[in-house]
Amino acid sequence: MALTSCVETSKKYKALEAERDSLTVVAANVTTDFESSLRTINEIEAALQTVREAENIIMVENSEGNTNYAVSQIEAIDRTIQQNKAKIADLEKQLADAGSKSKQLTATINRLKGELDDKDNYISNLRKELTASQAKVVELSDRVEDLNQNVEALTGNIDSLNAQSEEQQTTIRLQDAALNSVYYYVATMEVLKDKGLVTKNGVFSKESVSSTLDKGIMHTADRRELSILPLNTKKAIILTNHPESSYQITKDNDGMLSLVIVDKQAFWNLSNYLIISIK
Repeated sequence: MALTSCVETSKKYKALEAERDSLTVVAANVTTDFESSLRTINEIEAALQTVREAENIIMVENSEGNTNYAVSQIEAIDRTIQQNKAKIADLEKQLADAGSKSKQLTATINRLKGELDDKDNYISNLRKELTASQAKVVELSDRVEDLNQNVEALTGNIDSLNAQSEEQQTTIRLQDAALNSVYYYVATMEVLKDKGLVTKNGVFSKESVSSTLDKGIMHTADRRELSILPLNTKKAIILTNHPESSYQITKDNDGMLSLVIVDKQAFWNLSNYLIISIK
């Protein structure tokens, strides 16, 4: 017991005991540093997995034309990459300060650094591609807008041409109607005189068609369509001048007369007016 007591109180023993305690603290610190490093590595591995998954989302969104969403995802990935690069830099500094020379840990850190650099380059290239794609979209949008403006202008021109064509067609129809308009009046001699369509120059002269006829009081027809004119009388005299071969006077079962124009061009060739006296 006396020997033991002397050993425990000796300077050498106390020095060994202090060294043991120091090594215990160092070992504890090394364990803590290793666990911290492992946690950091696991965090970086998890972040890289998130980046890998986000890459697929970006490719899908970009292929579907959702460039705005793809750009936001790229910015988020870029922030993740830069944050984990900073973590690796801190981890390397901690290991250097601790004097760690673990080959396996160094290899793991180098692998993570390499993958982060690859992702950084990938994101940089992808950002350039998306910028180019957006520029093309803007260019195409401008071209589409220009084409739409051209279409609107052409549509306006077509509408204007259609309006002009319709106006011209209306003018042609009116001119055609005017060229083919004929005027007729069927009445008794007394009515014809009263309307000023027939005049008598002297006491012994016969009634004749007035030299100035008022179209406003006469019936209007299209010479191309007027073929039969019912006279509703049993006696009638055509006072205007028309070739006899161009018409016929027909009689129905009741003896009522009708004018049948057999040659429209010849009938109206001499005059566009037809005046018939009935009794």
